[in-house]
Amino acid sequence: MSDLIIDRMLEKDIDHILKIEQASFHQPWSRASFLSELSNKYSYNFVLKLENSFETYQIIAYLCFRLITDEIHLLKIAVTPEQRRKEIAFKFLNHCLGTFGGRKIKSVILEARQTNTAGIDLYKKIGFNIEARIPNYYSDTREDVILMRKNFFKGGINGYEDSN
Repeated sequence: MSDLIIDRMLEKDIDHILKIEQASFHQPWSRASFLSELSNKYSYNFVLKLENSFETYQIIAYLCFRLITDEIHLLKIAVTPEQRRKEIAFKFLNHCLGTFGGRKIKSVILEARQTNTAGIDLYKKIGFNIEARIPNYYSDTREDVILMRKNFFKGGINGYEDSN
């Protein structure tokens, strides 16, 4: 990720993020939803920027976490359509999970639509396991939600180590 920069999400980034959001989700978040995350003290939000010519940067991905005591909830991750299938999400998510290294995190949880097979495959590759399936969860499509978790066990470098 030599020509890529990971940075904290700022309010000025939201216009670019909304374009990725619209291209990525059936029920995209609004500007107000992202502003709410930026103001939430338990929320950690990152952008991934690709260096262009003239030392300018284009946002090509973003993610939003919430940290509640010893558990991370992955709320959002998306990559621009042009940059998908290049392992960007894999590297980005792994790196951002690593930023919690000084904390004792027991697990990371997320929800994925059953039709989001690319996302589910990515999460499995990172070490998430399917924990449950809730039928007809999403009101717009009546599709199921897949609940996934990546557990960590006591004793690793950061207080816990990867269970996989």
